[in-house]
Amino acid sequence: MDTSQYLTEIISGLTISLLMIPEAIAFAFILGFPPSVGLHSTMIMSLITSLFGGCPASISGSTAAVATSLIGIKEMLGQEYIFLAVVMGGIIQMMMGVTGMYKYIYNISKSVSSGFLIALGVLIGLSQLQHFKDTKTGNWFSSDELFTTVFFSLISIVIAEFGLLALNFSRLLNIKIPGGLISIILLSLLFYIIPYKLPIQFVKDKGDVKNTIPSFKLPKVEWNIMNIMKTLPFAIAMAIAGLTESIFMVKEVGEKLKINTNAFQETIAQGIANIMSGFAGGIGGCILVGQTKYNLENGSKTRVSSLFTSLFFILFTLFFSKTIEKIPMPAIIGIMLAIAFKTGDWGSLFKKMDKKWVIIAITSIVGISTSSLALAIIIGSIIELLF
Repeated sequence: MDTSQYLTEIISGLTISLLMIPEAIAFAFILGFPPSVGLHSTMIMSLITSLFGGCPASISGSTAAVATSLIGIKEMLGQEYIFLAVVMGGIIQMMMGVTGMYKYIYNISKSVSSGFLIALGVLIGLSQLQHFKDTKTGNWFSSDELFTTVFFSLISIVIAEFGLLALNFSRLLNIKIPGGLISIILLSLLFYIIPYKLPIQFVKDKGDVKNTIPSFKLPKVEWNIMNIMKTLPFAIAMAIAGLTESIFMVKEVGEKLKINTNAFQETIAQGIANIMSGFAGGIGGCILVGQTKYNLENGSKTRVSSLFTSLFFILFTLFFSKTIEKIPMPAIIGIMLAIAFKTGDWGSLFKKMDKKWVIIAITSIVGISTSSLALAIIIGSIIELLF
């Protein structure tokens, strides 16, 4: 690999690592955790999979597919059991790799995959509604705060979707700054410069960002068969949903780069990363669709970009935690809504209404109505078999 390719991959890793910070925080918020939980999860997921995964140029971290699969545990057993579910989910993923069950996911049809992505996109969007409510009372914001949050969230969406700054310093050095990062910088500067305080929330209002590395410990739960059995369905759901999103990108990266990716190796790496994440008090994750696609668009072809994404992410989290706390919430809301739009395969809904369309519709409806992407995959696959 020549010098220009190294520079391309390092620069891509730098920009993506910055964009992953608000996403990691946002996915932690979905489950009611402080920002540091999402950041620690992404540290572990990105580092382990970048070193040992079977898909070069892919980016892993905390994701909505996994986070939305774990929401029910908080109401049923408590937040601490989420960590147990993540560990169990990682074990299940490793078992799926060893037994070859991952091949069933690898061979999921395009129709079921499209329905899965539509449901995922909708769930990401719906999860942002919580940020328009008071953290302590759970009530909707007052009219002034609600208007201000909505207004600046819309601005963030526009910047995140259409803002792209390309800097060409030379033939060998081209930097692309994504709209999401531009949105964070501009809105943060705006609220810093404004001489009076607007009714808006910042990341620090949701919880402190601790500049610490993850520490490993057993989840503080009641270790008995009953609680483990109650946690198991959520662990299975997150294992299937996370692995589906990961293997979906393993196939796409292989087709895009015209290389042989290794779904088995990626399955094992995802399992190990989730186990480590759970023991570190993290919420797990999988391959990120949006970041991986963006990495490929930047010209990345190897795991160099993935590794540098992880290293830069860890450095920013450890040494710039106070800066992260000053990010305005509308910037994060806008980025997440833009990601929700990019995630869903919306075009498949406007194609001919045939059997494939019915499978897409049923898969997406099941996923949205139940908030279970794993159930959506299972039901969609059964409907396809019946057809």
